[in-house]
Amino acid sequence: MKIKILIALLLLSIQLISAQNSDKISPSDSLSNQYQIEYTVNFNTYIPLSKKGILIPYLKENKSNYYEMPFDEDSIQKDDTNDSEINETIVIGKKNVIKRNFVNLNTNKLSSTENITFDSKTYLVTEALPKLDWDLNHPDTLKIGTYMCNKATTNFRGRNYIAWYTNDIPITFGPWKFHGLPGLILDMYDQTHKYEWIVTKITKKTINEKTLNQDKHDVNIGLKAFVALREEVFNTKMNNFKNNLKSRQDRGTNVSVDTFNKRQGRELLFEWEDKK
Repeated sequence: MKIKILIALLLLSIQLISAQNSDKISPSDSLSNQYQIEYTVNFNTYIPLSKKGILIPYLKENKSNYYEMPFDEDSIQKDDTNDSEINETIVIGKKNVIKRNFVNLNTNKLSSTENITFDSKTYLVTEALPKLDWDLNHPDTLKIGTYMCNKATTNFRGRNYIAWYTNDIPITFGPWKFHGLPGLILDMYDQTHKYEWIVTKITKKTINEKTLNQDKHDVNIGLKAFVALREEVFNTKMNNFKNNLKSRQDRGTNVSVDTFNKRQGRELLFEWEDKK
């Protein structure tokens, strides 16, 4: 694992140095709303998968847009995930939808496009902006490319995360639902290394966001209602599958179906469930 991390950081350093030679960001430049940050997003789950993440901060407007998508056509054919380990082997519904996470500090809201296994709809899920309790009291530093990074840690919805951020780029937004650090996150991963975000390029904005927002969502829904609906749909389908399987077996045959009641994916425990 350590060798893998070192190799990834070495490759990242080479890529960043190359990009920074032409587009070095200064603190004043980063406030001009002209930059986009690209990440490689690694899902090191049952079926390893990598995606491309694009963060576009709008600091003047106190908001950011983040997108996750397959790298190319080959990866689109292989992309059967819905941010869940079970969904990497069983997916019925829309595939290859660009995932979006929109953060707005003015409204204190976060909106995300989501899908449900066995459901063809696309949901726009709105939630109060999560409060991330970052621990910045770490003496560790790490040089990534030409940027000196500091270490920060946090627990978010059941997973412990480690982030390496640089104060040289005062962008408080990060990939996915992460935000609130005093500088841009260049490398971030959960403690198990199942989920990882590594910056690969920092450039002036080139992406036309209209092309990333062509898919229309079907349903507006709050986070708590969405989580309940997702689990209800999945459990109902799995129970029906189990009953159908039983009905086709000879009398006395024992049928065992793992319904994967244990929650998977990046979010394991939500705020309203964290009672202890």
